[in-house]
Amino acid sequence: MLGFRGHFGTKSRRSSMTLTALRRARRRAQALIAQHRADGRPLDLAALEADLLAHDHDETTLAIGHWTYTGTGWHTEAQAVLANAAAARARERDQWKAEQRRQHEAGVDREKGRR
Repeated sequence: MLGFRGHFGTKSRRSSMTLTALRRARRRAQALIAQHRADGRPLDLAALEADLLAHDHDETTLAIGHWTYTGTGWHTEAQAVLANAAAARARERDQWKAEQRRQHEAGVDREKGRR
């Protein structure tokens, strides 16, 4: 992070430009550059800067999503067998760790009783 602590986008409260505004300006710049290239016109950087600094509050983002149900479970029998085996090993390991903990605690209690 170039020697600075915190998030790379950490900004002071006095900063007038938000990260959202920067993203919006970058999107608009790319669109304007592409438009100039498509039209074959030379790019006027002063005009581009003026366009980017203009506040467009009419700009919106339209998100269209389409969700479909694709099924439940595993695609193949082999995937199901592997998942069940991994789950069984995890349960066995948890049980073993719990038993080790109980034995350790019982040993500590016996040591306290001898003193």
